[in-house]
Amino acid sequence: MIIDVHSHLFPPSLMDSISKAGGRLPQLSAAPQQSMSLGERFELMAETGVDVGLLSVGVLQPYHHDAATAVSLAREANDTYLEASADSAGRLMTWAVLPLPHIDATLSELDRIGRDANCVGVTFGTSVLDLDLDDEALSPVYEALDERGTTVFVHPSMAFDGFGDNDLGMQRSIGGMFEDTIAGIRLLLSGVVVRYPKINFIVPHLGGTLPFIFGRVRRHIQLAEQRWLAEGLTTDDAPHRGLARLWWDTATRHVPALTCAVETIGADRLMFGTDYPYTKTSEEFASRLAHIRDLPITDGQRDAILGGSAAALLRLDN
Repeated sequence: MIIDVHSHLFPPSLMDSISKAGGRLPQLSAAPQQSMSLGERFELMAETGVDVGLLSVGVLQPYHHDAATAVSLAREANDTYLEASADSAGRLMTWAVLPLPHIDATLSELDRIGRDANCVGVTFGTSVLDLDLDDEALSPVYEALDERGTTVFVHPSMAFDGFGDNDLGMQRSIGGMFEDTIAGIRLLLSGVVVRYPKINFIVPHLGGTLPFIFGRVRRHIQLAEQRWLAEGLTTDDAPHRGLARLWWDTATRHVPALTCAVETIGADRLMFGTDYPYTKTSEEFASRLAHIRDLPITDGQRDAILGGSAAALLRLDN
């Protein structure tokens, strides 16, 4: 089974609701395949051998300071995506959204949709309004997700503001990659990954810049591991070491980056992702598979990346 853990659907009605609430919208000019009907999308998946696409809202997160607005947007998003999944004859499943930063409302929504057969887990932005993913305010949510053994798919919030007043388009083109990097490393250094060991986090786009800067952060991660051991969060028998506490998806256009990620992160921690509809053409969509098939790895590792690991993690192999 080939599972695409990173794909999107941008319903106009949901985008309109998010826009009216002041939220961010996706850059559809960079996502030409958004114009495809669901039937055409399913044909493309069938032609390339992709069995299941896991839907994420991307930047259409329902995060809002007003609790009622956040709840309304989260319910609309989840109902829309779960309905699309239910009507897809098994082609689509859903990463659900949560009305953060409102804790009680989030726990209620998790109870409402968490056992839906088409819900594979939840998706978080790389930040929640002004909260980083290791903020103590999110602890009750992590406790609930840990109790359920939930998988969390992380996606850029597209809120990176480090480019100055004139960003020259970099916020859109590379801002998300820095968000991926920061979020993944924060989850590691803060100890979120060991305090809540039953949560599995998937960080997209090969972890942003992580494979290329790992030599600079390796020591920081090692020091964090020593702290976890001293605090009794881990033991010598269960060290929860480094990058192996996270999963990383393969959504990239740059094959050398994929090779670097295999050597740095390890093939056993990678999961196939396309970032559809940000694949410009059907050929590019197919190339995301070809890049995995061409990697110099074992057949077992290739099968795990393409779907085996996701199926086992998300219990889709039953």
